[in-house]
Amino acid sequence: MKMSLKNAALSLLYFYMGISGQVSQCAPAASSLRLRFVAQLNVNGCALFVHDTGASDGPHLAVEPLMCVMRSLKSLSPKVDLITQQMYVSIPVLMTDDGMLAEAQRQLQHLSPKSVTFAAVSEVNASTDANSTVRSIAFIWSPHESVGDLRIETDMDRSAYELSSELQLSSVESLQRIRLSAKLFLNGTYQTYQYRVSTQNHSFFDPSEYRLRYSPLPSCRQLRFIRSISLENCSVRVHQRLDIKGHFLIEPLLCHNISSLSSESIRYDFSRGKYYLKLNLLVQDEASLQTVRTKLADFSPLSVEFMRLWTAERSVSSSLSARFEVGPLMVSANWRSAQLRLYCSSLNQCGAARFSALSEPVDLWRHLKWRTSSLVANQCLLMSHKHLSSWRMKTIGSSPSCSTYNSCRNIPSLLRSKIVSFETFRSLPDGRWFVTIQQRVSGSVSFQRTWAEYETGFGHDTDFWIGLSAISLLSTGGVTLRVEMRLWNGSELHAEYAGFQVGDASSRYRMTYREMLPERCTVSWDAMEHNNRSRFSTMDTDNDRRSESCSDGYGKGGWWFNNCMHFNPNGIFSTRETSDDAYMSWFSRRRWLALRQVRLLLQI
Repeated sequence: MKMSLKNAALSLLYFYMGISGQVSQCAPAASSLRLRFVAQLNVNGCALFVHDTGASDGPHLAVEPLMCVMRSLKSLSPKVDLITQQMYVSIPVLMTDDGMLAEAQRQLQHLSPKSVTFAAVSEVNASTDANSTVRSIAFIWSPHESVGDLRIETDMDRSAYELSSELQLSSVESLQRIRLSAKLFLNGTYQTYQYRVSTQNHSFFDPSEYRLRYSPLPSCRQLRFIRSISLENCSVRVHQRLDIKGHFLIEPLLCHNISSLSSESIRYDFSRGKYYLKLNLLVQDEASLQTVRTKLADFSPLSVEFMRLWTAERSVSSSLSARFEVGPLMVSANWRSAQLRLYCSSLNQCGAARFSALSEPVDLWRHLKWRTSSLVANQCLLMSHKHLSSWRMKTIGSSPSCSTYNSCRNIPSLLRSKIVSFETFRSLPDGRWFVTIQQRVSGSVSFQRTWAEYETGFGHDTDFWIGLSAISLLSTGGVTLRVEMRLWNGSELHAEYAGFQVGDASSRYRMTYREMLPERCTVSWDAMEHNNRSRFSTMDTDNDRRSESCSDGYGKGGWWFNNCMHFNPNGIFSTRETSDDAYMSWFSRRRWLALRQVRLLLQI
């Protein structure tokens, strides 16, 4: 018996099992039945991997253990091991589930199985990647239990409370660093597999791990390329099966899903200590399938289906790789979507990349190309004969465009020095782009500042002044100034000025403009006229034409005061409507209008 077990141990299959599993590199014993991978299912947000045991009275199907975290990690709290006197975090990991097995049986009906059961597991051990912040780990479980207990302890420099917070904020990233090693009994032999823990509805895995379940597959010969079809944001290639009349197959899409690129797309990977931009790609969906069916109407198709993504070899330009680290492509358990991580050196760099992808996807995606191969009916492989792109060009004017050379020439240096951020760019419905130089919407930042502060800039995301030196550079040669105001009754007003320009420090940042543009204004009175050709003043530097300081008398904010002003955007921020012109205000010939919010922008 010992000898037969030894021989069996030397004859294990060479393929991966599990979410990212790796199996010992052995071949099956002559007396054992040959396993054959038949399906990967998505059941209740978890991936199930199914094999045919090869029994003569079958098919009898064996399902790998789930290794799926079902419970939310938001309510994790540290516990204490009284024996070791160590604190740890406990995470329940689902191994088997009767309800999910029943759903798997339903999805496998087309195979007419005689039985569908979970593979027997004898033991499970846990370990972590070398660069993981977790230093001690254990998996508490015994055979026939449906749920195991993953226990994680931290190194001496971190508390269990810190680990608990990390798992709550970044559960997917943290758990991906953990490996589970399981011993399964299949076809009369014990086989050892490795898994990465997945979380429900967040099961993404590297498709290269999925490939290793299969024996080598031949190239598809019974396919003929028909045409490329344009979709909303990329294109798709369609093939016809020559061995089945009226059957058409679509290559996987790998289209960038721009609608998913929200502020939450910038995440922090605690296990690596880096920010990253999460880029979502569409692999297949019903809407694209319907579009292809419609555009193949001249072929009278009987069926149209997606192929399954097999490999996705990427080519990254040196320009992109010099600034970002591009992570591996991870595919969802249902094969409908994929994720790509762009690791950044800072939060601001991730924000810049997100802005670029939103305003003009080609600026990011032109640096990434894909060469794919696809699986057809679990029988053969189709290698794409061209590189795929994850984008299509948007209409002209969708990305920040310069009205003149002078208006844009200083922006790259200001971006690099972080004086101007990508979040300060705005576009109008007419296609023009502006950079915000002043904004006051919350009152969280005081504008009672010194000359030095007004020269270099101050504030944060909602309330800020970018600085006189930056405004001078951005307005070189004369640009359009736009003033946007919100009143206390909810009304919104705006005014635009042509030829706006601010001199350098030697001129005390003198401001001039050529004219107000009535056709681009919702106000009739030019409240800026009184300030034209004035030098800048602050509460500690008086350059106005009045004997007393205008800044001191009207809210202590900095502005281009003349013999004071008719527009005071940097005055005191008001929490209620007032007629006091020391607060943010605009003069409308007959009366002062109290401003609830104000914003100044320069066209680029």
